[in-house]
Amino acid sequence: MVDLGTALANLTYAFEQLVNLVAAISYVMGLYFIFRGIGMYKIFATQSFASAQKGEVAGPLVFLMVGAILMYFPSTLDSSLVTIFGVGAKDISPAEDMIGYASLTSSGENWKEISDVLIKYMKLIGFIAFLRGWTILSKMGHSGAQPGSVGKGIVHIIAGILLINIVDTVNLLAETFGFTN
Repeated sequence: MVDLGTALANLTYAFEQLVNLVAAISYVMGLYFIFRGIGMYKIFATQSFASAQKGEVAGPLVFLMVGAILMYFPSTLDSSLVTIFGVGAKDISPAEDMIGYASLTSSGENWKEISDVLIKYMKLIGFIAFLRGWTILSKMGHSGAQPGSVGKGIVHIIAGILLINIVDTVNLLAETFGFTN
């Protein structure tokens, strides 16, 4: 029979592997967008200029830019975290730094392990949202993109950054609204 500690340790190990999977997916998507942008420029170059549609020059550029951003996913993420929080990905606050966390740790060691796993999975959702935001922005490379795609993409990117550093986000909101001791 598996106890709670072993299950939480397995979830923590799975979290690290899932973050690596998200990073690998970002590299593959980055390559795809770069090749798609180059292919679109090739098609554009073979067409006569009179038959070109509006936005065909900017569309491939969007794919190239988003592809480059996704190829450098860790650097982009680190720059985004420094811009919003002033700390890089290596300096993200641990769960113990959350305001009000000290009063909860006295209730038992299992709560500490459970909250650590929950915070790690919130960070995983943040990684996925950050990646999804850039994917939504890449759709602006199509001539028939939906209105509001830029706003949706930016919201996903910012929300992903806030979730990746969920501890400091909660602390920021607690300080802002006066929920501190």
